[in-house]
Amino acid sequence: MLDRRRFLQASSLATSSVVAGCTASGASARHSTPKEASRAARLGPGTPRRIIHLVADGMSLGTLSCADQLSLLERKRHLTWINLWSRPDAHTALMDMRSLDSLVTDSAAAASSWGSGCRVKNGTVNVSSKGHKLTPLLSLFGQAGWKRGLVTTTEITHATPAGFTVSVDSRGEQEKIADQYLERRVEVLLGGARDHFDPAKRKDKRDLWAAFAAAGYQVAKTRADLLNASSDLPLLGTFTGGHLPYTLDHQRDRTLRETVPTLPEMAAAALRRLEPHDRFILQIEAGRVDHACHNNDAAGALRDQLTADETLDLVLDFQGRHPETLVIVTTDHGNANLGLNGMGTSYRDSSKAFDRVANVRASFPEILKKLKEATTEKAATAILAETTGYKVDPKKLVQFLPFLSGKGSALFDQMNSDVAALGQLLANHLGVGFVGTTHTSDYVPLIAVGPGSDRFRGMIRNTDVFTNYTSLAAIDFRNPQEPLLAEVTHAGDAEDTRAYAHA
Repeated sequence: MLDRRRFLQASSLATSSVVAGCTASGASARHSTPKEASRAARLGPGTPRRIIHLVADGMSLGTLSCADQLSLLERKRHLTWINLWSRPDAHTALMDMRSLDSLVTDSAAAASSWGSGCRVKNGTVNVSSKGHKLTPLLSLFGQAGWKRGLVTTTEITHATPAGFTVSVDSRGEQEKIADQYLERRVEVLLGGARDHFDPAKRKDKRDLWAAFAAAGYQVAKTRADLLNASSDLPLLGTFTGGHLPYTLDHQRDRTLRETVPTLPEMAAAALRRLEPHDRFILQIEAGRVDHACHNNDAAGALRDQLTADETLDLVLDFQGRHPETLVIVTTDHGNANLGLNGMGTSYRDSSKAFDRVANVRASFPEILKKLKEATTEKAATAILAETTGYKVDPKKLVQFLPFLSGKGSALFDQMNSDVAALGQLLANHLGVGFVGTTHTSDYVPLIAVGPGSDRFRGMIRNTDVFTNYTSLAAIDFRNPQEPLLAEVTHAGDAEDTRAYAHA
């Protein structure tokens, strides 16, 4: 345990070390007991009893702007996210999301900064550069008597939900991540990743579904299972083998609509399960915004951003019924920096071009699957017209087609892929372009409403989220800090962004 003198020394060191990878120091620390946390929860209006952390993964400011413009076009109203900026009780911030070893973070390091209060190397989840396991946020909250939930449109074992919950050397160790979810008894787990629970697919052949059921969990594998689930038992939902489908594909495919729940449906189920409890913390991730941006798929990203906004409506409705709820709305990093360009003379064609986003009817993986099956240029032209409304110039089609077989060539190496080439081709039609196919170093927006929201304002660091959450819950714990590393340092497994082009 830290005595008062050592604790103050550690706090002073953390404050002065502005380039450090973690918010506070000390090789050992303590957490409050459930009784202490419960007393703190009754202190007054500045102390939340429920925390909901909503993440639109990979959302650059341009993505938010264009989603708002699409909302105005189709829904005749601003995004709820945008309207929040005008609420007098909202606090806003810009957040520096850099990782321990790079100005540009990956999702594992980003979530770990929130989940442990420490900056870690890209590719790792709550593990220091020396290999020390850091104690994650949801373990601390569980020890303090809070219920916990994770909801995502990615695999439930993907980097962002894992960052709140587990400690593994590599984000790719998804079977280990699933095992740790069970060990730590997280009460609600909803998303994809069926393959990491299925004994027929797991490397160790363990039936993790059966293990969760034996531990008292309801196991949901379909939308119907979820909608019919009891609200008084822990809940595991794995609805697809990998990630959940993009909103674009989910909306047009009746089978997907009937069998796979939407993000708002999963969030509603999680809140039903957690609502009866005095204290809970829930992370909700719109994860496929990020994947669509990796693909340079403007319509795919914006549709999933609108779904995130529908989820925010639901969350704010819950907060209206339970005003002791702190709501945080943010993103973990920018990605490819989607933006509407000035089109035509004096940019007067920009609005007309952007209106065409509403006519796109399939995600890039679905479009590319069809294009790669096409045997003629005429067939490829018809596929693009059918799925996007774009009657492509034959000369541009000739330039594009080699990318389908890996033979295209772009001046910027990041754009040497079929998805990037398709994004550039469609930018002529939609007016929306990207700067690359990877994450960016943008400072990200954050909005906070509810008790404790005044802690989130101005210019903050990613690690401040952990510090604020634990302080609000009266949990006195800090993981050990370390200084930033040179960017040449080898980290854990890198994110395979190429996989998003096919699923």
